[in-house]
Amino acid sequence: MSLARRPASELPSDPAQLRLVYSHGHPAVPYEDEDTLEHWHVSIRAYHDQEEECAGGCTDRCQQLIENGNEAGWLRLWRLRDYTGADRWMVADAQSGDLESIAATVLDDGEYSDAFQETIDCPVGDLLILDRVFLARPWRGFGLGPVFAAETIRCLSGGCCAVAAEPGMAEWPENRDEVSDVDRATAKVKIAALWESIGFHAFHSGVQLLDTSLQEPIDLHRARRKDLEDLSAAYRAHLEGRPALPEPTVTPPAPPATPVPAANRRRPAPALEAEAEPRDGLAAAASLSDLQRECESSGWSRSDRVTALAVAAQATRDTDLRHLAAQVKHMHFGLRDAWTDALTFPGCHFNVHLFRENPAALGPLADLWIYGSNLGGLYQGRSHLVGRGCQYARPFTPDTERMPLADLLDLTSFWEWNGPSCSFCHGWSGQRLTPDQYTHYLTVLAGHSR
Repeated sequence: MSLARRPASELPSDPAQLRLVYSHGHPAVPYEDEDTLEHWHVSIRAYHDQEEECAGGCTDRCQQLIENGNEAGWLRLWRLRDYTGADRWMVADAQSGDLESIAATVLDDGEYSDAFQETIDCPVGDLLILDRVFLARPWRGFGLGPVFAAETIRCLSGGCCAVAAEPGMAEWPENRDEVSDVDRATAKVKIAALWESIGFHAFHSGVQLLDTSLQEPIDLHRARRKDLEDLSAAYRAHLEGRPALPEPTVTPPAPPATPVPAANRRRPAPALEAEAEPRDGLAAAASLSDLQRECESSGWSRSDRVTALAVAAQATRDTDLRHLAAQVKHMHFGLRDAWTDALTFPGCHFNVHLFRENPAALGPLADLWIYGSNLGGLYQGRSHLVGRGCQYARPFTPDTERMPLADLLDLTSFWEWNGPSCSFCHGWSGQRLTPDQYTHYLTVLAGHSR
């Protein structure tokens, strides 16, 4: 669902090259309301590509844009912290009437209201408030507001149980009397629809809430990222004078015909039969076809897609995916995420409880490689998976931890509620299951359901 109303040819520049710059400052020793209400300003900036030469030559102005960029818009958010000993409603009221309106709707006598607790799945933690989203006129009408709001919420909502917004006019004429009640009502309806496209839902008194514990905002965030990628591809197609259509199917180059020792040969994974398997994202047989589909509908460069598919084709049961990931780390973030998702699955898609209850049932799954940011619980904070299965997901890096599933099951602290695992994604990703592992998993699953 694209939210664009204007053609990509009218864009000032490639929207995929915009950057979000976050700023927040506070005194070393908080005073007054600083500890309870945090202000975040997010600048949306367009930078000059230092590799690109302007027609007629670059000027000093170009150098300024390379270093500092030009502001294409901004967002204003507030984090209303819980458990600071201050009355959150009074703190919000002292800041502005808009914040007071939201606080009065979600709070009751300093605590989250009964209605809020019934609406939010896990109503414990801070509240993030999306206050304003502003885009300069040349950037309006392309559906970018929800894209940047979703990106910002992803970065700032850690530890927040919900995000609140109260749709309203972000820009007023000098004479506010020129704006009628109908104009204001129409603006609210339009903006409310934009926020619904990233996971907000109507609450009370004109306030919308986004539940950070749900899968829906994660899925909608991915959809808005896809909108941005499609818009960028259409803009680049306009510059190159070609139709904004997906490029032909990309087929990874065939690996060299090097003899493989019989002991190391693996049964070929049937590509067509993979479609008949449950689409649970666990089977390795479908991994290349999944990545293929993503590549066919994307605006990523052809060479990067070919490389990503070729690197993915190198994965075997014993491959350390962290080493393969190093070959795609400089590619577009969307392609990197798609590559990771094609080779791994989120822990929340795998019924690990069957094997925690009976580790002897692991069989070939004992050697299944598990990846996460803090599997051993050695660092402060929770473990998160790699890929896109969680709003706190991490990319593959040399610091990504790796261990067999059998070893993870032995880490008692990992499975404790207050341990290092993430309640959204279960804190880990698994390498896609080989045919024998997948068959064994389905057998155990079927036996348990009888």
